[in-house]
Amino acid sequence: MKNRLFPLIAIATIIMSCGSDDDINTNGVIENEAYAMFIQTDAEANTGLLVPFSELPAGEIDVSAITNGIQINAIRTPGIGYGGAVYNSNNSAGNSGIQKFSLSDDNTFFDDGFIPTGAQYASGNMFGLISKTKGYYSNSDVSQTAMQIFNPETMQRTGEIDCSTEINAIKDELEDVVSTSFGGFVIERDGKVFTEVYFTNESGFQVIDKTYVAVFDTATDTLDKIIVWDDYILLGYGLKNTNYINFDEDNNLYLNGFIGNFTDPEGPNFRSLRINNNETDFDTTWDINAQRDFSNGENFALGGAIINNKMYVKMFENTIGNDFSGVAALDYYAYEIDLDTKQPTKINDIPVGYWVSVYGPSLFDDKPYFVVENDDEGKAYFYSYDTDSNTSEKEITIIGGSPTQIIKL
Repeated sequence: MKNRLFPLIAIATIIMSCGSDDDINTNGVIENEAYAMFIQTDAEANTGLLVPFSELPAGEIDVSAITNGIQINAIRTPGIGYGGAVYNSNNSAGNSGIQKFSLSDDNTFFDDGFIPTGAQYASGNMFGLISKTKGYYSNSDVSQTAMQIFNPETMQRTGEIDCSTEINAIKDELEDVVSTSFGGFVIERDGKVFTEVYFTNESGFQVIDKTYVAVFDTATDTLDKIIVWDDYILLGYGLKNTNYINFDEDNNLYLNGFIGNFTDPEGPNFRSLRINNNETDFDTTWDINAQRDFSNGENFALGGAIINNKMYVKMFENTIGNDFSGVAALDYYAYEIDLDTKQPTKINDIPVGYWVSVYGPSLFDDKPYFVVENDDEGKAYFYSYDTDSNTSEKEITIIGGSPTQIIKL
């Protein structure tokens, strides 16, 4: 099986283009709870604003009236809110890496450190934070077989975890592998960090037919093992805040892939794998496979947030084929997926939209928030869904921009 990497970027051109730790009080950073929103203002140039809010945004937000947003020249991949700061996947100039934006007491973001890396796409370099003083990231320009370690306070690289023995053992069993990398997601749970491992040929094609996920121990900064799912799935796609990687209330970890892989003969295929609480291996008794489990042809879903044993995603009602032409249609709905039956139910009182934001639904105040962009010229929306009453409400109206994600700092 050989799988292209670059179609992810091609798809993006079709479509118009959180938790926090203890409060930080350094370099004038404020201690109050805060939020931030990434808003794309120029789809063609892929630029926009990172805007701070002192509370969860609500009501009408006119982008032209924003005076405290920082300009970002590559806006499609927002960052992680952590410890009172935003850690973004590129700096304001658009260079790939780990950019720390701290929030000053005048309610503006400022550059508080940058670690350059290579590209930030699905099989490229990613990062995750586990404390105020430790994070992990991948940088294939430094090493294709080592996970890098950094200090989020000082924004300095502090070491690496060498995985060459284990990765080369897998590589030796494959053909045509010229490069390896970590990516898709970097997520921590209870002292373990999980990330996908990729094996590619000189043309950038995946040469694997299995999913490999590395498991690191944060106390010893060592590789525990590399676990294997017997089918290749492109998991995560981006950073934690794309919300394809999530936990349920029982601390079970869900790893989602909106596309499955590019070799599925019927087109994209939403997939979800699970690693149960206190486990570091895949739960082989459970997974979601859209082509197997969804009866109405839905096969392309982004998300999703989990609450009350339900997963919340944005999904196309109709089947998306290999040419991906369907992703340009006004056919993108909010769905609720029962994790036991694996059946999706459309949330009918959230309006249909276009696929513009690549980010899945987020949970705020125990409610999933969905981005909706339709034919209302110059406007975009966030709708919340009350899982008790099964009703939705328009929470935010954005005028003059395309919202991607709200994050809690």
